[in-house]
Amino acid sequence: MTGASKAGREARAEAIVETRAAAPHPATPHKTVYDDIRALLVERGWAQGCRVGGRRALCLREAVDLVVGVDEPDEEHAQGARLARSARIRRHLRELAGTSHLAAWNDEQGRTLDEVLELLAAAALAYPDD
Repeated sequence: MTGASKAGREARAEAIVETRAAAPHPATPHKTVYDDIRALLVERGWAQGCRVGGRRALCLREAVDLVVGVDEPDEEHAQGARLARSARIRRHLRELAGTSHLAAWNDEQGRTLDEVLELLAAAALAYPDD
């Protein structure tokens, strides 16, 4: 490799990085699963602690599973696909939240609905194809 071709590649890489850094984050071009989860939490209410009685409000994990359809009766292979999708979505949320346990993050004292909705908005931008 010549010095000129290496320098040319480095210049192109820098231009790409500068362009990406300067470009504003575009709005999500289509509705995502994270948008559906946000809408469900706004509609039904958000709660800390999962499965407490017959309440209407949902914790983040319950909202993910409800939107994905984890508890819907269906063929066995479809159930497996929904479980895998729910796990992937929760993994992405954990990564963005910087936690290893999403339920503990959800239930942390002082956590607010706004923080949960911000996390979901960030996930919609980071993982629009989930």
